[in-house]
Amino acid sequence: MIKKHWSPKYVYNRLQNYLFEKKHPELPWVNPTAITLLDSLLSPTDVGVEMGSGRSTVWYAQRCAQLTSIEDHKEWFDRIQGQLKAKKCENVTYLFKTAEGRSPEATPYVQFVNELPDASIDFIIVDGKHRDAIANTAIDKLKMGGILLLDDSHRYLPYSTTSPHALGPNPDNMEPSWSHFYETVKNWRSIWTTNGVTDTTFFIKK
Repeated sequence: MIKKHWSPKYVYNRLQNYLFEKKHPELPWVNPTAITLLDSLLSPTDVGVEMGSGRSTVWYAQRCAQLTSIEDHKEWFDRIQGQLKAKKCENVTYLFKTAEGRSPEATPYVQFVNELPDASIDFIIVDGKHRDAIANTAIDKLKMGGILLLDDSHRYLPYSTTSPHALGPNPDNMEPSWSHFYETVKNWRSIWTTNGVTDTTFFIKK
């Protein structure tokens, strides 16, 4: 049975996304508009955190002064660690932190963010496990004007989008943890990007 989101438009968007990723294997796994925005917003003096590593890790490292990247999958951690060594990314602190625990907030993965000094980072990439806990915890850790990037935001936050598995525009559909985040950042500047396959939202602290 074909899932209902497999419309001709979605198939086209999915194909375009696949071709873009194949053509640009060095770019982060976010939509092209988000990549363009990141390239313009990140500064060589920035200090950032990436929750959930990948081919994006080298890319971010090349655009900031200091990056800390956190990974919870050991095999993937070993693979990305090899890439960082090959590219000689000496400005990256790469850490393995388990995301398992009695609650998301109690995991070493989330505790890493919780232990950061307040107002100490210029950006955080929320693209791994426990995204709601990370997003809520990161709010105080960002400097004024700092950026919180939430990937796959259509799954968690209310917005009218054609990307599949979207929450939809009704705020009442949010989980309580996302409602708390949404209420906290409602006065921040936000930029929503999409390619019809996945959405990425930027929240800029004020």
